Amino acid sequence: MAWTCCCNLKVGKVTVTLKVTVTYIKLLAALLAGALGALVFSGALAAPRAAFLHIATNLSNRPARYSYYADIAVSPDGDRVVAVWSEAYQDYGGATKGSVYLRWASESTGSGWSAPVTVHAGDSNECARWATVAVTGTNPYTAVVAYIIQSPCDSPTFQAIRYRLCTLGGACGAVHTAVSVNPSPGDPGYGSVDIALDNSGVPHLVYAYYQRVSGKDVGTVYYWFPNIGSPEQVSQSGYDARTPAIAWNGGVVHVVWATEPWGTNNDYFIFYRRRTTSGWVGQQGLVKQSLGYAPHNPAIAVLSNTVLVAWDMNNAWTDTDCQSEQRDCEKYTLAYIRSTDNGQSWPSYSGTPKWYELGGDYWGTERPYTSTGAVVEYTRFLRPSVGFRANGKPVVVWHVNDGTTDNPDYNIYYTEALTVPESAADPIEWAEVRRFGQNAPLHSASPVVAPFLPGDALHVVYLQYLQQGMGVEDWETYYDGNEYDRYSHVYLPIVMRNAH
Repeated sequence: MAWTCCCNLKVGKVTVTLKVTVTYIKLLAALLAGALGALVFSGALAAPRAAFLHIATNLSNRPARYSYYADIAVSPDGDRVVAVWSEAYQDYGGATKGSVYLRWASESTGSGWSAPVTVHAGDSNECARWATVAVTGTNPYTAVVAYIIQSPCDSPTFQAIRYRLCTLGGACGAVHTAVSVNPSPGDPGYGSVDIALDNSGVPHLVYAYYQRVSGKDVGTVYYWFPNIGSPEQVSQSGYDARTPAIAWNGGVVHVVWATEPWGTNNDYFIFYRRRTTSGWVGQQGLVKQSLGYAPHNPAIAVLSNTVLVAWDMNNAWTDTDCQSEQRDCEKYTLAYIRSTDNGQSWPSYSGTPKWYELGGDYWGTERPYTSTGAVVEYTRFLRPSVGFRANGKPVVVWHVNDGTTDNPDYNIYYTEALTVPESAADPIEWAEVRRFGQNAPLHSASPVVAPFLPGDALHVVYLQYLQQGMGVEDWETYYDGNEYDRYSHVYLPIVMRNAH
C-alpha cells in the first residue's frame, strides 16, 4: 500500500509544497517525525534573523516550581534584554522561595533567549526570595542582579541583600553582600529590593526593612551603594514605609515608596526623595489619601529630565456598588504625576500636588478597574509598572481582574502616551487602553515593563498561572513583547492523498 504526502509550508507570501510517496505503512511514524522537523525548520524561516521573537515565552518553564516576582531591563544601547526571577527550590507546596535565575536575548544577533543562568542556587538552608536587575555596558554587557536571601528558609536567623555582576554570554562574578542582619524574633526583615545603575555601572539599591511593632509589621526604607558603606535611612521615622522603587538620572537618585497608617499618621501617602552629591533632599508627598482612596505600589521611571511616578489606588467602590453590574468586585484606579526638571519640583494646585487619574482629570477617580484587595500576593491591587520610549513617551502596564472575587480572571492591560505636554502641570494624552499580548487562559499578573524601551516592542515580564492538575498550582515567569502582528504566520496543513 502506497501513500503520498503533501506538506504545504507557507512563510509570509511564499508557499513550498513537499511531495513524498511512502510505500510501507510502518514508515508513517517517520513521516510524522519529519513533519515535526519541518515545523521547527519553518519556524526558523519565519523568525527575523536580526531580532529575537517578541512573543509570549515561558522563561522559567518549571512546572510545579513556582516563580516569585520577576524583573526586566534593557541595556542602554537597546540591544540586550534581561529577565530575572526567583523560584522555589522545592516542588510546590509552600511559600518558600529558593533560587534566582537570569535569561537574556539579543536584538542584533537573533540568538533567542539564553539558557537559564543560575545567579543563586537555593536550598533548604538558604533561600532567595526577591530579585531585581539592571544592565550596563556593551561587548561585554553586564547584568547586575540584586536579591534577598534568608537562612534558614523558615524562621530565618540571618538575612542579607546580595548582588552579582553577570556577563551576558559569560559567567556571574563574585557574590557581594550589600547589607545583612540577624533579625529579632518576630521581625519579617527585608521585604523587597530595587536596583538602578549610574553612568559608571555602579549599583544603587533601595529596600524596605520590616520590624514587628505592637502587632504590626512596620517598614522603613533604606538606600545603599558601594561607596557609602553603611545604608542611609530614606523614609522618615513614624511612618510605615513600603514597596520602594528607585531610578537614577544625571547624578541624581530618585526614590518613591508608599506608606500605611501607623501611630499618629492616619493617612496613606506616596512619598518621593532625591539624592544628589550633596545628600538627600527633604521628603516630598506626592499624594495623601484616606482609606477609601488609599494609594499603593508606586512605580518610577526617568528619561532625560522627566520623572514619572504611577501608582494604583482604591476607588471607594464597595460590593454594594458593584451589584448594579451583577458582579462581586472591588474597584481601583491608576494615577500618575511627573516632574520635568529631574525631580526638583512637582506640579501643584493651591499647595496640593497635582496628580492625574490615568486618562482623566486631576485628582480624578472616574475610571475604575476591577481587582481584588487580598487574593494571593501576586494579584494584590493593580500593580502598575512604567517605562519610557526612546522618544520620551511613557508606557504604563498593570493587571486587572476581569472576573469576580470568587472566580478571578487576571489579565494585563497597557496604555502609552500619544502626546506629552511640556508643562508637568498639564495632563498626558493617553492611547486607548488595550489588553496586553495573547495571554493564555487563567491568570496573568504582576507585570513589569522595562524602564527603557528603545524599539517598538514592549518588553514585559509577568507571572502566568498554570493549572498542573491533581490540585497542583504553578506560577511561571513569562516574557512578552506584544508584537505578534510583525511575524509571518506559518501554516503546515498535511494532506494524505491516493491512499490504497
